[in-house]
Amino acid sequence: MTLRGAVAGLAALAAAALLAGRAPAAPGRSADRVWVGPMPFVSDRTFRPDYLPTLLDERLWPTVLKRAQVLKSYLMVLPSDPVPGKRTPEASDEQLRALARFVRRHRLEVAFEVGGIRMAADTPCDQAGELTAQGELRHLRRWLKAGGRIDYLTTDHAVMMTVGAPYVSPRAFAHRGMTVSEAIVELADYFAIMHRAIPGAKLGIIESLGFFTVDAPGRTYLRTVPALPVWRFEAFITEVVEAMRRRGLRLDHFHVDFGWEGVRHDGLGKPDCGRILAVEAAVRRHGVRPGVIINAFHDGMVANPEPAEASRQAVANTLRFTDAYVAAGGSADHLVVQTWQPYPDRTGPETDPNTVLGLARAVLDRLPLDRR
Repeated sequence: MTLRGAVAGLAALAAAALLAGRAPAAPGRSADRVWVGPMPFVSDRTFRPDYLPTLLDERLWPTVLKRAQVLKSYLMVLPSDPVPGKRTPEASDEQLRALARFVRRHRLEVAFEVGGIRMAADTPCDQAGELTAQGELRHLRRWLKAGGRIDYLTTDHAVMMTVGAPYVSPRAFAHRGMTVSEAIVELADYFAIMHRAIPGAKLGIIESLGFFTVDAPGRTYLRTVPALPVWRFEAFITEVVEAMRRRGLRLDHFHVDFGWEGVRHDGLGKPDCGRILAVEAAVRRHGVRPGVIINAFHDGMVANPEPAEASRQAVANTLRFTDAYVAAGGSADHLVVQTWQPYPDRTGPETDPNTVLGLARAVLDRLPLDRR
């Protein structure tokens, strides 16, 4: 999984860093509040064997399917080229057509997590956004050709993967000499190309809060890696919104990547969601909708754990995070039940509590969905 694969490092970094036409919503669904995004991959771009078969069988996730508004996936489920050692792509054209029919039938909106800025060694810094967009559109067009819809495009750590990650892990990420401001320009250029190609898609970003200093009532939450420069979140989001405005674009949403490991870091072992709540308020001041990604790693992030126990631990930690966020008064517009962690290691069914869709069902039962 090329996009999230590098960022599993970055998400573990952040955890370590821290320590198209639009169909109407189905009856009974409120706006686009709940997004569900099971992890598709075993490693790199190799699919979990049960990923597509589970998603395409409504009998395996009836409760979650009824209560979710958005199905989220990753750009890298779409390439038509096979992974090394295989002769066919992970998702065939017919499977993509079947998934497109499924989401239309169930009136789900569709979100893809995309790169925004992804740089090869020879990518010119002042063309990073344009070249990334051109490469990613090739894959997105395969989905559109299959009859799929694209309602949201959300970039995955585009700025901090490029600018911040080299401070955290200099051996894994090369310093390119780009400033945050320069990366924001490239991100806006990326969005401008995407908007021209897919004008109906709403545009948003994910960045891990551990890279930023966040001002909250009564406390300033410092960046979680002392080696990082001081980047204040309020200044960052202001600059992103303005860069997009200059191109006639609107930033629709900002999704928080700062899960159980993050809030425990801030609370010295006990959950403290103040950083998240401050960011929710900050993006709303700019007319941007906040979202929170709800997930957690298994205990200790052991390299080779026993899968059933690691899945149970990851579910338990995610529910602890959910309870802490709800108790703190979190009120994100989007609640994104999304996994990129290795556990739970099965997609479904939702009746098994230690699968991704079983976890999603348990999270949904904890969410005050009537509160906006």
